[in-house]
Amino acid sequence: MHKAMKVMWMMRLLRQAGMAAMLAGLSAGIGLPACAQAATAEVRMPSLEGQRFEESTVLGDRTLRLNGLGLRGVAWVKAFVAGLYVAAPSKDAGQLLAMQGPKRIRLKIMLDAPSHELTKSLTGRIEDHEPPEVLAKLGDRLSRLAALIDSVGDLKSGDVLDLDFIPDKGVHLRVNDKAVGAAVAGDDLYRAVLKIFVGEYPVDRRMREGLLRGGY
Repeated sequence: MHKAMKVMWMMRLLRQAGMAAMLAGLSAGIGLPACAQAATAEVRMPSLEGQRFEESTVLGDRTLRLNGLGLRGVAWVKAFVAGLYVAAPSKDAGQLLAMQGPKRIRLKIMLDAPSHELTKSLTGRIEDHEPPEVLAKLGDRLSRLAALIDSVGDLKSGDVLDLDFIPDKGVHLRVNDKAVGAAVAGDDLYRAVLKIFVGEYPVDRRMREGLLRGGY
């Protein structure tokens, strides 16, 4: 009887040790099923105001990295969280504006509003701060981009809007992963748009600071 109790006691210790190892594995994300590992990875995604962004994306056959996240809001009103994707993250706005290659500005909408409100904010800032010679060169391309944004209609909380630039193709607008209209040519047009977010006269200085984080 004494020997049987000793064996049972040893088996109990082994079971406890196995349970401890399993718990340690859970805490470290080791030995988890694939779905659980994916959930753990999702938790680690960069986020701001509850809006999660992937650390990298592929655009025009190039891998882009998330440079930073910034909130566009006034007082308690939160309009959207912006994420900037570039090939080589930097904290220097001048470097980002001069950088060649594809880029993406992703907006995660947090407020129901007509898209023309976004259009006014973008085009108004460009018209107010770009010199006349630049505006003349942009010509009707700025109007065409504005018309694309206006065509979206009402933006809803949860919508995702991408302003992409692909060399030799131009500026693309996508809403919820669907292309809107045709691309509008010109890296100078995209640079004018990017200035609104990270340039000397941004639409929101707090948003600018977040977008210039320099990578994750």
